[in-house]
Amino acid sequence: MDVLDGQQRLAAIRDFFNNEFAVDGEIDPYDPNVAVLGGRFYKDLDDTNRRMLDQYDLRCFKIFDYEPDEPSELFYRLNQPTRLTPGEQRNAFYGPAREQLKELVGIFERLGNERETIGFSNSRLAYDDIIARILFFCERRTFAVKSTETVISARFKDKEPFDSKTYENVRFAIERFSEARSFAGSVRLNKATAISWLLFYARYRGDDSDLRYFQWFIDTMSSASEDARIQNAVELFKDRASLRVTDVSSVVLRDFCLWYVFHIASGGRVATLPNGTRDWLMQIESLFSPNTFLTEFEFENMIANNVPSDEWAMFQ
Repeated sequence: MDVLDGQQRLAAIRDFFNNEFAVDGEIDPYDPNVAVLGGRFYKDLDDTNRRMLDQYDLRCFKIFDYEPDEPSELFYRLNQPTRLTPGEQRNAFYGPAREQLKELVGIFERLGNERETIGFSNSRLAYDDIIARILFFCERRTFAVKSTETVISARFKDKEPFDSKTYENVRFAIERFSEARSFAGSVRLNKATAISWLLFYARYRGDDSDLRYFQWFIDTMSSASEDARIQNAVELFKDRASLRVTDVSSVVLRDFCLWYVFHIASGGRVATLPNGTRDWLMQIESLFSPNTFLTEFEFENMIANNVPSDEWAMFQ
């Protein structure tokens, strides 16, 4: 049998019996009967309290006669009001899309992406959430869609797998991102910036020498650039990586900033740019010089007022 709900509570009981942690006597709500046991492991309990614990009843419900995907739906509904992360909720789904996600997360971790190298771990399935979003965008082939938790979860509840092109595209992005990140050593990203970099590498077709752009951009974020175009884009990227991070506009603007700075830093090698971004970059670049420093609001408006007619269909 599998535990559908209550895994963390059962694991806590198991670990306490294995003397892996002690009683917290100050836990809320305060109870003097618990307080006197503070600091004691299971092996240190007196006979009375140990007997009370050993004989405590656990009430369980066993599910019979169900379709393969029904337990995951029940788990999802049970935990809707709780503070489970999106990755934890989607982890309960059953089907080929979830299995593809797990395979890609495994690749992401095997390539050295962990707390020490990217700044955060897969605690509470953060990597699962990131890769799920990359799969979603790559399948839709556009950023002009809302990527709410409900919409993404609905895709993973679908019985259809992601097609091979989408799967391989995301795998390619993970491999190129990991290679580029290795040049930079340890960096500190958040989920929003990790998503943007993976989307960048999902359409990256430059040569290996360009992989050092990742390190260069990260370094530029912590220092001021003399080129106003680069500085404007970096400041906007940082702003949209900390506020309204999942808005459609934020995803698009961060992506634009990465490609725009890459275009300038690489000497205008337009051929390396994805089709849906090329004309937009050239249009923005023609509007001001390297000496024109703008506020984030001004720069953002300039980009928004020159959105291409394909409405950010960046995966052409």
